[in-house]
Amino acid sequence: MKAYSLDLRQRVIAAYEKGKGSLAEVAEQFNVGQTFVKKMLRQHRETGSVAPLAHGGGRQPSLSDKEHRLLRQKVKEQPDVSLSELQEHLLTRAGVTVSLPTIHRSLRQSGHSRKKKD
Repeated sequence: MKAYSLDLRQRVIAAYEKGKGSLAEVAEQFNVGQTFVKKMLRQHRETGSVAPLAHGGGRQPSLSDKEHRLLRQKVKEQPDVSLSELQEHLLTRAGVTVSLPTIHRSLRQSGHSRKKKD
C-alpha cells in the first residue's frame, strides 16, 4: 500500500490542531481512518514531522545467491536429485540448514519443475 501524500498528512494535522472537529470528524473529512489521524498526531508530537517513515525491510532471505546457484548446479548435474538430497548438499557445501519447502520454492522460482518431461 502506498503512503499517504505529505500534503494530506499536513492538512490532517492542521485541521485537527485548528479545532475543526474531533478526531473522528477530521478522519471522515479527509476520508482516512481514525487510527491514521492518531498515528500522525503522535508522530508529529514525537518527531515534529509527518513525513512517511522508511519501510521496516522485512525478513531476510533464507538462501543467498551463492546457495541458489549451488542448488541449480546440483539439479543440472543430477536432474533426479531429491529435495532431501539437495538439503544435505546445502548443509555439506555451504553449511546452511533450510527446510524442504524453501528448497522447493527456490527451484520453482528459478524455473525448475518437479515434473518429468517426455
